[in-house]
Amino acid sequence: ITLKDLDGTPVKAGDHMGKVTVVNFYSIQCPIQRDWDQRLAEIQAEYEQQGVVFLHIDSNVTEIGATEPKRGDETEDAEEPYAKVKAHLKKNELPFRVLADHGNKVADLFEAKTTPHVYVFGKDGRLVYRGLVDDDQKNRKPDERNDYLRDVLTKLLAGEKVEPFATKEVGCTIKRVAADGGGRGRGGRRRGNGGGE
Repeated sequence: ITLKDLDGTPVKAGDHMGKVTVVNFYSIQCPIQRDWDQRLAEIQAEYEQQGVVFLHIDSNVTEIGATEPKRGDETEDAEEPYAKVKAHLKKNELPFRVLADHGNKVADLFEAKTTPHVYVFGKDGRLVYRGLVDDDQKNRKPDERNDYLRDVLTKLLAGEKVEPFATKEVGCTIKRVAADGGGRGRGGRRRGNGGGE
């Protein structure tokens, strides 16, 4: 699997073998994703220092378009590719490396349904967790919540065995490309029993 980041640099999944890797399906338009953005940024800042790789994949046709933009052909009036996504990250001081999944091929491969939708892979490339960051979307019970992502990363880095498990995803439906190449326009929020509101 190879995707390009917002600057056009290719990122190959195989390059991260041997490292604990977090993949999050991401959106700048989803209010549910925004509820977790700062906590996800804090987790990333903490665990990147310990060698964990974080990749955020935007598969939303409404945010990145149906096809990869041509670079170098822009006129002075043309908007820079992914300008809105870049502006959102800068404004909110989010350290996320966002990869563009045109045609939602990777989202389909992962069977990702929402933003956010987190996947954690061990150093051996095995999927050990998928689901929520935690079960406290609105950050109302920090002392009581289940910190799924943080707990999994802590155990993996300590060399503990983690049996694969999943939690119910909660978020906004990924806006996929339709069979005719246009946006389906399907959206809204997907609720589950994992803390979405």
